[in-house]
Amino acid sequence: MIAAVLLLPLALAAAPPVGAEGSTAAVRVAVTGGSYTASVGLVRTGPRTLFGGFYCAADGISPTPLTALVDADEIYGLGGVDARWDTATQDYVVTEIHGDAAAGTKKWNAYVNEKKITKGPCHTAIKGGDKVRWTLE
Repeated sequence: MIAAVLLLPLALAAAPPVGAEGSTAAVRVAVTGGSYTASVGLVRTGPRTLFGGFYCAADGISPTPLTALVDADEIYGLGGVDARWDTATQDYVVTEIHGDAAAGTKKWNAYVNEKKITKGPCHTAIKGGDKVRWTLE
């Protein structure tokens, strides 16, 4: 009984809301700033559970810069994406892309259509035709 109670919050955090399954977008993804640079073709992305933990979707239904990055890695082989969950912001923080780690004062920042995002990468909605760029700076 105790184990079931402890697992319930995790199950709820990872569960997608009803109607989120069809919310996808085709976007372009780029990675710059580290020793690895890439610009890939169209990536179809949508809301999903990431890194075995939390559901990543802006407004509960929209694809995000982070889902686009993870999908680009799975489709085009960017060399791996790592992130950690930040309980304070209730969002992920990207810690590494293709072995280029955020360290010291450098961190991975996301841009959508050349504008730096101001919310977390799972709280920022993207739409079809957007250009998503992750930059180590």
